[in-house]
Amino acid sequence: MIRFLLLFLLFLALYHAVRILFRSAFRAYHADEDTGRLPGREMVQDPQCRTYIVKDRSVTRRINGTPVHFCSNTCADAYEKGHRA
Repeated sequence: MIRFLLLFLLFLALYHAVRILFRSAFRAYHADEDTGRLPGREMVQDPQCRTYIVKDRSVTRRINGTPVHFCSNTCADAYEKGHRA
C-alpha cells in the first residue's frame, strides 16, 4: 500500500513538472516578437558621455539651432563648453 502511494506521488510530481515544462515551451514558441523596447519610448544617445536615455526624461538644450539631448545638466554643460560657436 505504501509503495502504491509513493509511486502515485512520484507520478503526480512528474506529471506536474512535465506539464509546466510544456506550458512554458508553448508560451515561448507562440509569444509575439519581443524587441526589448518599451512601447512608445524613444531612446536617444547623450553625445557627451555616450549613454542612452529615454527621450522624455532627457535634458534638452538647443545648440546651434539643433535640439540635443543629454542625460544630465552636468553633461549638457560640459558639451556646451566644448562646442561654443
